[in-house]
Amino acid sequence: MNPSEATNIPDEADLPREKNLPGEQRRIVLARRPRGVPVEDDFRAETAALPAPGPGEVLVRTVHLSLDPFVRGMLTGRDLGHPPVHPGELVPGRAVAQVVETGEWVVAETGWQEYAAVPAATLRPAVTPPGVPRTAVLGALGMPGLTAYAAMTRLLRPEVGDTVVVSAATGAVGGAAGQLAGLAGARTVAIAGGPDKCRVAVERLGYAAAVDRHDPDWLDALAAACPDGVDGYLHMAGGAVLEGVLSRLAAGARVVLCGLPDHANETGLTVLPAGAVMRARAVVHGLVVHDHQDLRPRFAERVGRLVAEGRLRLVEDVHHGLDAAPAAFRRLMSGRNVGKTIVHVAPDPAP
Repeated sequence: MNPSEATNIPDEADLPREKNLPGEQRRIVLARRPRGVPVEDDFRAETAALPAPGPGEVLVRTVHLSLDPFVRGMLTGRDLGHPPVHPGELVPGRAVAQVVETGEWVVAETGWQEYAAVPAATLRPAVTPPGVPRTAVLGALGMPGLTAYAAMTRLLRPEVGDTVVVSAATGAVGGAAGQLAGLAGARTVAIAGGPDKCRVAVERLGYAAAVDRHDPDWLDALAAACPDGVDGYLHMAGGAVLEGVLSRLAAGARVVLCGLPDHANETGLTVLPAGAVMRARAVVHGLVVHDHQDLRPRFAERVGRLVAEGRLRLVEDVHHGLDAAPAAFRRLMSGRNVGKTIVHVAPDPAP
């Protein structure tokens, strides 16, 4: 996608016109509750009538759909703060969308569908600094970025000389978190799945070192990368990784539990090693981003500036077409994505 400016307003020729609207649309619903990592057959594509906006609603066209791990919990009713999704119901999702009537660019809860009728009061402008792509409002300037910002500035609080470890280090949250820790002066160590991701972590995201969790000797590599122990750890991986990192904690370490893929995919349990926490006199926080919305104005200003200046890099895992969403979601929940997972549902008319 080509970068667009925050002030970019589509030309009249680019605005959707009601007379050009299709009579039907594509949408993706839950076909069955996933068992373990979701697969394509857990979802079903349908053709449905175009939604009709009710009082206080507007019709929007989904352009860039965000795929997020928290949706996995909703598919089995295990997510915090969101209602469960039942078979036959639309898969939820956030998107950069365009208001059909006006052409305004917004962030909306559209679900996995081409068009959505959404309450106008819930929309927020899809605003990015000049030169920054609109999709950044779904990643580094959206919920994943706010999660990373809350973890670093409020909970882990890295300082110059600290060693900060981030697992799932090349994902939407991990990529932003590692860069924020590095900008604070910490020495950052990535834990990622595979040599390609490790290269992205170092070469693209600026980690000082990267450890491949698939390597049988990854614990030795972690020890070599953290000779003085781990002062801060942001956890978004499986239980074995948590146990391994906590065995390397320095005295007074801070640990943030942000993602538990074993729990989300219902493939196992992540157990906190109490002995390691006690020996390090560590502090452990559970992070749910909804508790940190008060940081949003400060986050938007600071991280927006870092992205605009090129000091915080964006990495996206891009897919094309609504029908690609199930496979892309499987890729995300298998830990195979590199960066923020985005599905381009419709062409972006920006130049």
